Amino acid sequence: MKFNYKNRGFVVLSLSLMLIAVGVVNYQLSKDSTLSVSDEFKAYEQAQIDKNSSDKDSTLVDSIDGKVTVESKDKEDNNKAKETTAEDNDVESLAKETSKEIEKTLNSKENINSDTYIVDMKMTREKQRNQLTEQLNEIINNPSTADQAKVEASNMKVEIVKNCDTELQIENLLLAKGYDEAIVFIDGEKVNVVVNMEEITQNDATKIFDIVSNQSGISRENIKLTNNR
Repeated sequence: MKFNYKNRGFVVLSLSLMLIAVGVVNYQLSKDSTLSVSDEFKAYEQAQIDKNSSDKDSTLVDSIDGKVTVESKDKEDNNKAKETTAEDNDVESLAKETSKEIEKTLNSKENINSDTYIVDMKMTREKQRNQLTEQLNEIINNPSTADQAKVEASNMKVEIVKNCDTELQIENLLLAKGYDEAIVFIDGEKVNVVVNMEEITQNDATKIFDIVSNQSGISRENIKLTNNR
């Protein structure tokens, strides 16, 4: 059999063309696949970046919120501290103001010259004390009042009752000693005593100082004795 070189060349050429075509197709498929993978990777990468950014933002927000919360809490604590201090100061201020008003009234020349001075002053003392007690009760019964302020107010009420009892005891003892018209006002470590006498002799002063000092426990140098005639 005689081999036909022309047919052989045609076959070789055809095979070559087919190989080239297959190669081109494979290249294109590989390229498309690579591009697809690349696009998917980019999408995945972008998704991760977005997620990380979101997490960071969330963490930042949480951090900021935490900081605000802390600052707000600190501010709230400071406000409470200020409120507590203010309430404590209110208790002290109320007591001082009441004492100041009573003492001012007691020592008023206009009042001292009044014929009903002793009676009027006792009524004034009681009225001022009652008002102070009501204010202290408001502080104690107020749910928003700090515990320390409530303690201060309660202690002040106890002191008021104690002073009232001591004042009454002194006035009764003075009455028993012949000083039938006298008023006593205790303010902390000070005592004001006013007696309805034309003149206070040395002997009278000694007796009065002894009674007041013994009953109140306050030293004589802190006792002020006045007559209202």
